Formats: sequence, C-alpha cells, structure tokens
Amino acid sequence: MDYEIVELEQKTVVGLCTRTGNSETDMPEKIGGLWQSFFDGVIQKIPHRTGETAFGLYTNYENGTQGNYDMMACCEVSGIGELPENGKAAVIPAGKYAKFSFRGNTRSGMAAFWQEIWNTELCRKFSCDFEEYLPDADYTNARVNIYVALHDFCQSCGMPMTREDQYGTEKDGSQNTDYCCYCYQNGAFTADCTMEQMIDFCLDYEKDSGRYQDRDQARADMLRWFPTLKRWSAT
Repeated sequence: MDYEIVELEQKTVVGLCTRTGNSETDMPEKIGGLWQSFFDGVIQKIPHRTGETAFGLYTNYENGTQGNYDMMACCEVSGIGELPENGKAAVIPAGKYAKFSFRGNTRSGMAAFWQEIWNTELCRKFSCDFEEYLPDADYTNARVNIYVALHDFCQSCGMPMTREDQYGTEKDGSQNTDYCCYCYQNGAFTADCTMEQMIDFCLDYEKDSGRYQDRDQARADMLRWFPTLKRWSAT
C-alpha cells in the first residue's frame, strides 16, 4: 500500500470524544453519531478555528488495533477558548507519520481502507493517528489524508527506535534522535561505509531471523528506501 513518511508539527484541536473499539458492535453508530453531533452545532461554537478542515483523531489505545481507543471528531484551533458543551481539547503531537491518501465514498470505503493500513507493515507508535478530511467534498467523493504515528527510525540503518536506550549519543552524552546507538555514538558514526555496504550489513545481520524471505527483493526495496534516509540523502 502506497504511503509517504512525513514530519508533522504539533496541532491543537477541539471537538467531541467517545471511547470505542473495532470489536464493539456499536462502533459504527458511536462514531457516526459523534460526527453528526459535531457538524450539527458543535463546530460552529468552537472559537479560534483555523480553516474548514475536520479531523478524526484516535488516541489512548488500550491494545493497538485489538483494544479500545478514544475517537475524537474535531477541528484545529489557534488557541483554546471556551469549550462547547461536552467539548474537549487535545494535542496532535509533532513527529513522524505515515501518510496515506483516500479518495472516494467514506461510508462504503473507509473501513476497508483502514483494514489495509492495519495490514501494512509499519512500526506503529499507537500514540495518535488521525484522519484529515479536506474541505469542498461530500462523503460520496471525499478527500481524506490519514496519518499513522510511527516510532523514530535510524536515519542510517532504518532500525526502529522504540526504547530510549536505542538512540545514539552526542559528544556531551545527550540523545541524538536521528540515529541509533549502533550507528552513532559520541557524536560520530561508528562505521565509515557506503550506503550499499550498510544495506548488505543489515541483510547479513537479519539473515537468520526470517525477516527477509527474498534477499534480492529486500535489497531492491532498500535501494529505493535508503536514499530517503538523512545520512544517505546528503551523499
């Protein structure tokens, strides 16, 4: 499934919230009712709105896609004023996201599109995912960008950094969020190598894990992806 990795700045949003889950039989009714209430009088009462874009925000995951989560119908604001009745404010954190683009009927196609996202191999953070409903389109021909929060991944070898001790370090001991501890320590790269040598090292390191069933295909995929990483995009 096609997507791009983007770096987003923080957003503040205000709207209505409910708690539900993919396994709950009334999940569609809960979310549909929330959107209806949001557009039938709540959005007009939110001060400091910025633009006409609406957001569907998913946070506070209990167990990834298997447990419950908070769903919020909301819009971006430049500042938090008086909240409407039952209104709530939240923050979409800055960070790396996988961006997917949906075009079509949200009622008949959005659930299947999300299912494809769930089946896409991503290092998901399960912190904050959201739908961005672009204006000037109704539900039958909607334009929706979907952003899925990702863990930081090393901009040298591509390894996901899911723990604090996996980050590289600067000379003063401070954390470097671009590179992992295996590639970057004390303010310098641990190995002087080419991009192709790094790819071969990663493939050799994972050869017994079963992760790459087809080494040639994996190498071809890495040759497309690695030039987008910070260390190699500058070479």
